Amino acid sequence: MQMANLDLETRSKIYSHTKKVLRKYQKGIITGKLTADKFAENILSNESINDILDENLLSDETFKLSYIDYIDKLISMQNANLSKGKKHKNKSIPEKPSISQKLKLKNLLSSSEYTLSIPIEYLNACDVDNLIKFISTGIIDLGNERIYNYVHKPEKVN
Repeated sequence: MQMANLDLETRSKIYSHTKKVLRKYQKGIITGKLTADKFAENILSNESINDILDENLLSDETFKLSYIDYIDKLISMQNANLSKGKKHKNKSIPEKPSISQKLKLKNLLSSSEYTLSIPIEYLNACDVDNLIKFISTGIIDLGNERIYNYVHKPEKVN
């Protein structure tokens, strides 16, 4: 099974777990001493991942390869964000969403069952685009699973 074929909740949990470990070993990643395959091997052999994934999936070679690709993507995203921050002397401010993006998201939210979990002011332009795509299609691109926690469907009261 591929990472992209997992349900969004599981992908979100994997994303959170992986990002937490990535931040911990950021220096080794930047220097190149820690590669994606070594990193994936360490995470998949760790007991804490068993709370998220079952044993069959952890031993599946196809899943391991897709997880290595996923980690590569997260590492490149992290390195790109770090280099942007260094270029702007740590004054890196993410691009704010345009008024039309905000209106489109608000209209989409009002016509769907979703509500935002965080104020729209905390979202950047990329987050808004990804949220619009998720609400419209139900699809979240690999590496953007954090937006899954930004919206939710309110529980219906009988």
